[in-house]
Amino acid sequence: MKHVVFATILAFVGGQASALSCIRPDPIMTFKELAAAPENYFVLYGEMTFDEALLPPGVSALPTAAPDPIPAQFRGKGLTRQGFTSDYISPVTLEVSCLGSWCGGARSGGDAIYFVEAKEPPVTMRAEPCGGRIFADPSQEVLDMLVSCMQGGPCSPQPLQ
Repeated sequence: MKHVVFATILAFVGGQASALSCIRPDPIMTFKELAAAPENYFVLYGEMTFDEALLPPGVSALPTAAPDPIPAQFRGKGLTRQGFTSDYISPVTLEVSCLGSWCGGARSGGDAIYFVEAKEPPVTMRAEPCGGRIFADPSQEVLDMLVSCMQGGPCSPQPLQ
């Protein structure tokens, strides 16, 4: 009987762990993927501010509906061939998506890289359960590599740290 209970617990924990597994997102890989997409994207670097109380919990019971969009403000720079040189200050919309009970997240304040579809303001920042469009606290090496990618120079993913 103990073996059956242990096996059941192990299967449950294993199922939960697999729900958490995501490939670690990398801003350089995201740049390459979106550069090949038919849509145009902005690469923004700066600070988004919003009311964090409006975020859905990171892990919760299965949501019954998609979380409501969150109004936010962005202040920072857009990536050009000369670097992060184009001022970008605008209202934005934060859209959090969930996959089962796992929801994406973002934080108000603090620097981050945002990949957003190039549309008229307000653009939409997407926070996905496995990340991939928002990268908090990027290193100078990551910022420099994104500039190199934009200029058509070396563009290689960052090693895992």
